[in-house]
Amino acid sequence: MHFSHAPKAVKALVAIMVVLAIGLATFPSNADLKDDLEKLEQEREQTQAEIEAASEQVDAATAEVGEVTAALAALNAKVNEQEAELAAAEDKLNEAEARYAEATAAVKIKTAEIELLKDQVKDKAISAFVGRGGDANPIMEDIDPNEAVRRRSLVLSVTQQDLDITETLRTAQEELAIQQALADQAQADAAMFRDEMAGVLSELEDSRDQQADLAAVAEARLEARLSEQAVLEERDQELASQQKKVNDELARQAALAAARAAASRSPASSSRGGSYPSADQIVNVQGFWVHVDVARNLEAMLNKAAAEGVHLGGWGYRDHQAQIRLRKAHCGGSDYAIWQMPSSSCRPPTARPGASMHEQGKAIDFTYAGRSMGTRSSPGYQWLAANAASFGFYNLPSEPWHWSTNGN
Repeated sequence: MHFSHAPKAVKALVAIMVVLAIGLATFPSNADLKDDLEKLEQEREQTQAEIEAASEQVDAATAEVGEVTAALAALNAKVNEQEAELAAAEDKLNEAEARYAEATAAVKIKTAEIELLKDQVKDKAISAFVGRGGDANPIMEDIDPNEAVRRRSLVLSVTQQDLDITETLRTAQEELAIQQALADQAQADAAMFRDEMAGVLSELEDSRDQQADLAAVAEARLEARLSEQAVLEERDQELASQQKKVNDELARQAALAAARAAASRSPASSSRGGSYPSADQIVNVQGFWVHVDVARNLEAMLNKAAAEGVHLGGWGYRDHQAQIRLRKAHCGGSDYAIWQMPSSSCRPPTARPGASMHEQGKAIDFTYAGRSMGTRSSPGYQWLAANAASFGFYNLPSEPWHWSTNGN
């Protein structure tokens, strides 16, 4: 017997059996596998239809997010515009109040100047009229007529000055009233505009907040749709993987059946009766493909070894065609080399097709810690030497790694 790598198909079958949850049970029949495949195809078709519907929902949700986002941007622009108008209204109000204050101050100054002039003119008029140091009316005094005319002219002149000052005062007061009215109106207009803008701004801010809430809801809805789509796509990938595994198993069973048919037609196998296990007699035990008759003992042994810190790997079943290929590689390609040459003459020693316990699924080539168990000093070999017999497995002395139900 020779320690060699199992076919890739054998490794792939481990995942298949896990998916189909059959554990130590026998392989599903071809009909069962086809039934499973049909169900998987139907489920995948339904899942893909759901993915398409979810994609449409994602598109709709994306469009909705775009719409509410655009509306929110427009509201934000209006709010910014309204805030700018409100700031302009505040500036106008401040300007009106400043003009009012300036006009009021100017009128006060002008009024004070006029009052001072009035007092000065009044004093001059009295002095001119009564003369220096006297109380008599200069017109009524017994003086030269020419002097009386001069004094009368002076009184008239002073009176006219008084009238001019009074007119100036009246004009200034009118200007003050106009300026005050304009300032009051400007102040009132600015205040009203500010109040209106503040109301509009408040409404816009409320609308913006509502639109922001709508945007948050739309984004959450889009996120949910994307999550649903991702779950469905993941499910579709899982179903596709399961379909592949079932198809691989169907192909493996077809190949195994073809190998059995070919083996039954070969001269050597006919002389040995062509006794090989059927497909449903080969089962998986923790990664080992073996005959169903040894499955329970092998599982118990592997569990005991693992519990004691010894982790064994390797492979078991090898079909008839694989054994023929192995003989060609190790012994030669002639009919004699394949079918008749003693196994000890091959390098490395390899059993004749039909004589290998691997072909029966009742032999295992073990590895320990991921490496070949090439010597008897290996901890894996030592554990098997101490325990394997109690589980019905015996070593081929020339190969520390090879254990079978009869030691061959």
